[in-house]
Amino acid sequence: MDVDDLRIGAAQLGSARLRSHPTAAGLVLDQFSARGRAHRLEASGEWFGRGAAARTRIAAVIDNQDFGALLEGFGFGGRLGGGKGNARLDAAWPAAPADVSVASLQGTLALDARDGRLLEINPGAGRVLGLLSLAELPRRLTLDFRDFFDKGFSFNQLGGNIRFAGGLARSDDLAIKGPAAEIRIRGAANLRTQTFDQTIEVRPRSGNLLTAVGAIAGGPVGAAIGAAASAVMAKPFAHFGAKTYRVSGPWSEPKVEVMTRDQTRAVAAEAPAG
Repeated sequence: MDVDDLRIGAAQLGSARLRSHPTAAGLVLDQFSARGRAHRLEASGEWFGRGAAARTRIAAVIDNQDFGALLEGFGFGGRLGGGKGNARLDAAWPAAPADVSVASLQGTLALDARDGRLLEINPGAGRVLGLLSLAELPRRLTLDFRDFFDKGFSFNQLGGNIRFAGGLARSDDLAIKGPAAEIRIRGAANLRTQTFDQTIEVRPRSGNLLTAVGAIAGGPVGAAIGAAASAVMAKPFAHFGAKTYRVSGPWSEPKVEVMTRDQTRAVAAEAPAG
Protein backbone atom coordinates (compact mmCIF):
# COMPACT_ATOMS: atom_id res chain seq x y z
CA MET A 1 0.00 0.00 0.00
CA ASP A 2 1.28 3.47 -0.92
CA VAL A 3 0.02 6.78 0.49
CA ASP A 4 0.95 10.17 -0.96
CA ASP A 5 0.19 12.20 2.17
CA LEU A 6 -0.01 10.21 5.41
CA ARG A 7 -1.29 12.08 8.45
CA ILE A 8 -1.79 10.83 11.99
CA GLY A 9 -3.70 13.49 13.87
CA ALA A 10 -1.83 16.73 13.21
CA ALA A 11 1.41 14.92 12.35
CA GLN A 12 2.22 15.12 8.64
CA LEU A 13 4.39 12.12 7.80
CA GLY A 14 4.51 12.67 4.04
CA SER A 15 4.66 9.90 1.45
CA ALA A 16 4.43 6.43 2.98
CA ARG A 17 4.78 2.81 1.92
CA LEU A 18 3.53 -0.32 3.71
CA ARG A 19 4.51 -3.86 2.77
CA SER A 20 3.44 -6.92 4.80
CA HIS A 21 2.50 -10.56 4.35
CA PRO A 22 0.58 -13.11 6.44
CA THR A 23 2.16 -16.26 7.87
CA ALA A 24 0.74 -19.35 9.53
CA ALA A 25 1.54 -17.82 12.93
CA GLY A 26 0.54 -14.20 12.27
CA LEU A 27 1.76 -11.24 10.23
CA VAL A 28 5.16 -9.94 9.12
CA LEU A 29 5.71 -6.22 8.54
CA ASP A 30 8.31 -6.25 5.79
CA GLN A 31 8.52 -2.48 5.44
CA PHE A 32 6.92 0.68 6.67
CA SER A 33 8.53 3.88 5.48
CA ALA A 34 7.52 7.53 5.58
CA ARG A 35 9.36 10.51 4.17
CA GLY A 36 8.62 14.16 4.73
CA ARG A 37 10.52 17.42 4.28
CA ALA A 38 12.27 17.10 7.64
CA HIS A 39 12.22 13.39 8.47
CA ARG A 40 12.68 9.82 7.33
CA LEU A 41 11.11 6.84 9.14
CA GLU A 42 11.82 3.15 8.51
CA ALA A 43 10.26 0.24 10.44
CA SER A 44 9.82 -3.52 10.27
CA GLY A 45 8.46 -6.16 12.62
CA GLU A 46 6.19 -9.12 13.22
CA TRP A 47 3.06 -10.14 15.11
CA PHE A 48 2.30 -13.74 15.95
CA GLY A 49 -0.09 -15.61 18.23
CA ARG A 50 -3.52 -14.66 19.51
CA GLY A 51 -4.99 -13.74 22.87
CA ALA A 52 -2.63 -14.39 25.79
CA ALA A 53 -0.11 -15.97 23.38
CA ALA A 54 0.18 -12.84 21.19
CA ARG A 55 3.64 -11.32 20.73
CA THR A 56 4.77 -8.23 18.81
CA ARG A 57 8.25 -7.10 17.81
CA ILE A 58 9.24 -3.89 16.04
CA ALA A 59 12.45 -2.22 14.91
CA ALA A 60 12.28 1.43 13.86
CA VAL A 61 14.69 4.21 12.92
CA ILE A 62 13.83 7.88 12.49
CA ASP A 63 16.11 10.61 11.17
CA ASN A 64 14.72 14.06 11.80
CA GLN A 65 15.70 17.70 11.27
CA ASP A 66 13.15 19.11 13.76
CA PHE A 67 12.10 16.82 16.59
CA GLY A 68 10.18 19.66 18.23
CA ALA A 69 7.86 20.04 15.23
CA LEU A 70 7.37 16.28 15.00
CA LEU A 71 6.41 16.01 18.68
CA GLU A 72 4.02 18.94 18.29
CA GLY A 73 2.28 17.09 15.46
CA PHE A 74 1.67 14.14 17.79
CA GLY A 75 0.22 16.39 20.50
CA PHE A 76 3.36 16.92 22.60
CA GLY A 77 4.09 20.54 21.68
CA GLY A 78 5.91 22.90 24.03
CA ARG A 79 8.35 20.24 25.26
CA LEU A 80 11.20 20.51 22.76
CA GLY A 81 12.32 23.29 20.45
CA GLY A 82 14.19 22.22 17.31
CA GLY A 83 16.63 19.37 17.68
CA LYS A 84 17.93 17.23 14.83
CA GLY A 85 19.32 13.72 14.85
CA ASN A 86 18.01 10.20 15.07
CA ALA A 87 16.28 7.70 17.34
CA ARG A 88 16.41 3.90 17.10
CA LEU A 89 13.89 1.62 18.78
CA ASP A 90 14.11 -2.17 19.02
CA ALA A 91 11.25 -3.42 21.18
CA ALA A 92 8.87 -6.29 21.86
CA TRP A 93 5.81 -6.79 24.05
CA PRO A 94 3.54 -9.74 24.99
CA ALA A 95 0.38 -8.56 23.21
CA ALA A 96 -1.06 -7.53 19.85
CA PRO A 97 0.36 -4.36 18.21
CA ALA A 98 -2.59 -2.22 19.33
CA ASP A 99 -2.26 -3.39 22.95
CA VAL A 100 1.23 -2.04 23.56
CA SER A 101 1.99 -1.01 27.15
CA VAL A 102 5.18 0.74 28.26
CA ALA A 103 5.14 -1.33 31.46
CA SER A 104 5.50 -4.56 29.43
CA LEU A 105 8.11 -3.35 26.93
CA GLN A 106 11.34 -5.25 26.43
CA GLY A 107 14.05 -3.64 24.32
CA THR A 108 16.21 -0.58 23.78
CA LEU A 109 15.88 3.03 22.64
CA ALA A 110 18.96 4.91 21.39
CA LEU A 111 18.78 8.72 21.18
CA ASP A 112 21.11 11.17 19.46
CA ALA A 113 19.74 14.73 19.14
CA ARG A 114 21.64 17.97 18.60
CA ASP A 115 21.07 21.73 18.64
CA GLY A 116 17.77 21.95 20.47
CA ARG A 117 16.14 23.29 23.59
CA LEU A 118 14.16 21.62 26.37
CA LEU A 119 11.24 24.04 26.66
CA GLU A 120 9.24 22.38 29.41
CA ILE A 121 9.95 19.48 31.72
CA ASN A 122 6.84 17.89 33.18
CA PRO A 123 5.41 14.41 33.87
CA GLY A 124 3.94 14.06 30.38
CA ALA A 125 7.14 15.06 28.61
CA GLY A 126 10.02 13.25 30.20
CA ARG A 127 9.12 10.80 32.93
CA VAL A 128 10.44 7.77 31.04
CA LEU A 129 13.76 9.41 30.15
CA GLY A 130 14.26 10.87 33.60
CA LEU A 131 14.04 14.47 32.38
CA LEU A 132 11.18 15.22 34.77
CA SER A 133 13.54 15.21 37.72
CA LEU A 134 15.56 18.03 36.14
CA ALA A 135 12.66 20.36 36.92
CA GLU A 136 13.49 20.04 40.63
CA LEU A 137 17.15 21.02 40.24
CA PRO A 138 17.24 24.79 39.50
CA ARG A 139 16.35 25.97 42.99
CA ARG A 140 18.87 23.50 44.47
CA LEU A 141 21.89 24.38 42.32
CA THR A 142 24.81 26.01 44.13
CA LEU A 143 25.70 28.01 41.01
CA ASP A 144 22.89 30.11 39.56
CA PHE A 145 21.70 28.58 36.29
CA ARG A 146 18.04 29.45 36.88
CA ASP A 147 17.88 31.60 33.75
CA PHE A 148 18.82 28.64 31.60
CA PHE A 149 16.10 26.45 33.11
CA ASP A 150 13.39 29.14 33.27
CA LYS A 151 13.68 29.87 29.55
CA GLY A 152 14.37 26.28 28.60
CA PHE A 153 17.66 24.41 28.64
CA SER A 154 19.57 24.73 25.36
CA PHE A 155 21.64 21.72 24.41
CA ASN A 156 24.34 21.01 21.87
CA GLN A 157 23.78 17.28 22.25
CA LEU A 158 21.27 15.02 23.99
CA GLY A 159 21.84 11.30 23.76
CA GLY A 160 22.09 7.93 25.40
CA ASN A 161 20.66 4.44 25.51
CA ILE A 162 17.56 3.40 27.43
CA ARG A 163 16.77 -0.23 28.23
CA PHE A 164 13.21 -1.40 28.85
CA ALA A 165 12.78 -4.56 30.95
CA GLY A 166 10.72 -5.73 33.90
CA GLY A 167 8.66 -2.56 33.98
CA LEU A 168 11.77 -0.35 34.24
CA ALA A 169 13.29 2.20 31.86
CA ARG A 170 16.99 2.31 32.75
CA SER A 171 19.94 4.30 31.41
CA ASP A 172 23.57 4.51 32.46
CA ASP A 173 24.71 7.00 29.83
CA LEU A 174 21.96 9.57 29.24
CA ALA A 175 23.71 12.93 28.82
CA ILE A 176 22.65 16.48 27.98
CA LYS A 177 25.48 18.79 26.94
CA GLY A 178 24.70 22.49 26.80
CA PRO A 179 26.43 25.88 26.94
CA ALA A 180 25.63 26.26 30.66
CA ALA A 181 26.33 22.77 31.94
CA GLU A 182 26.68 19.10 31.17
CA ILE A 183 24.06 16.90 32.82
CA ARG A 184 24.44 13.13 33.20
CA ILE A 185 21.55 10.92 34.28
CA ARG A 186 21.90 7.34 35.57
CA GLY A 187 19.32 5.01 37.04
CA ALA A 188 15.76 3.90 36.40
CA ALA A 189 12.19 5.08 36.11
CA ASN A 190 9.69 2.45 37.26
CA LEU A 191 6.90 2.44 34.68
CA ARG A 192 4.55 0.40 36.87
CA THR A 193 4.85 2.20 40.20
CA GLN A 194 5.72 5.55 38.52
CA THR A 195 8.73 6.20 40.73
CA PHE A 196 12.35 7.34 40.27
CA ASP A 197 15.63 5.77 41.37
CA GLN A 198 18.27 7.98 39.74
CA THR A 199 21.38 10.06 40.15
CA ILE A 200 21.89 13.30 38.21
CA GLU A 201 25.31 14.92 37.91
CA VAL A 202 25.49 18.60 36.92
CA ARG A 203 28.89 19.82 35.70
CA PRO A 204 28.97 23.62 35.17
CA ARG A 205 30.79 24.79 32.07
CA SER A 206 33.87 26.85 32.98
CA GLY A 207 35.65 27.12 29.61
CA ASN A 208 33.88 30.37 28.73
CA LEU A 209 34.85 31.81 32.10
CA LEU A 210 38.55 31.12 31.51
CA THR A 211 38.41 32.75 28.07
CA ALA A 212 36.72 35.84 29.52
CA VAL A 213 39.33 36.12 32.28
CA GLY A 214 42.11 35.93 29.69
CA ALA A 215 40.52 38.69 27.61
CA ILE A 216 40.22 41.00 30.61
CA ALA A 217 43.81 40.30 31.63
CA GLY A 218 45.52 41.16 28.37
CA GLY A 219 43.41 41.87 25.29
CA PRO A 220 43.90 39.56 22.29
CA VAL A 221 47.04 37.96 23.76
CA GLY A 222 45.30 37.36 27.06
CA ALA A 223 42.30 35.90 25.24
CA ALA A 224 44.58 33.45 23.45
CA ILE A 225 46.16 32.45 26.77
CA GLY A 226 42.71 32.03 28.30
CA ALA A 227 41.58 29.84 25.40
CA ALA A 228 44.72 27.70 25.68
CA ALA A 229 44.24 27.33 29.44
CA SER A 230 40.63 26.37 28.87
CA ALA A 231 41.65 23.62 26.44
CA VAL A 232 44.47 22.28 28.65
CA MET A 233 42.50 22.43 31.89
CA ALA A 234 39.05 21.58 30.54
CA LYS A 235 38.77 18.21 32.25
CA PRO A 236 39.82 19.28 35.78
CA PHE A 237 37.75 22.46 35.64
CA ALA A 238 34.71 20.58 34.35
CA HIS A 239 34.44 18.99 37.79
CA PHE A 240 34.91 22.25 39.67
CA GLY A 241 31.59 23.10 41.31
CA ALA A 242 29.96 19.89 40.04
CA LYS A 243 27.08 18.50 42.06
CA THR A 244 25.48 15.06 42.10
CA TYR A 245 21.84 14.65 43.10
CA ARG A 246 19.87 11.64 44.23
CA VAL A 247 16.32 11.54 42.81
CA SER A 248 13.77 9.15 44.29
CA GLY A 249 10.06 8.84 44.95
CA PRO A 250 6.96 9.33 42.78
CA TRP A 251 6.98 11.09 39.42
CA SER A 252 4.40 13.57 40.69
CA GLU A 253 6.61 14.78 43.56
CA PRO A 254 10.17 13.44 43.40
CA LYS A 255 12.58 13.87 46.28
CA VAL A 256 15.90 15.50 45.30
CA GLU A 257 18.91 15.36 47.63
CA VAL A 258 22.49 16.56 47.21
CA MET A 259 24.84 13.59 47.51
CA THR A 260 28.01 13.65 49.60
CA ARG A 261 31.43 13.08 48.02
CA ASP A 262 31.58 9.55 49.43
CA GLN A 263 28.16 8.74 47.98
CA THR A 264 29.18 10.19 44.62
CA ARG A 265 32.37 8.09 44.55
CA ALA A 266 30.35 4.96 45.36
CA VAL A 267 27.99 5.64 42.46
CA ALA A 268 30.92 6.27 40.09
CA ALA A 269 32.52 2.97 41.16
CA GLU A 270 29.32 1.12 40.24
CA ALA A 271 29.16 2.68 36.76
CA PRO A 272 29.77 0.28 33.83
CA ALA A 273 33.18 0.49 32.18
CA GLY A 274 33.44 2.58 29.00
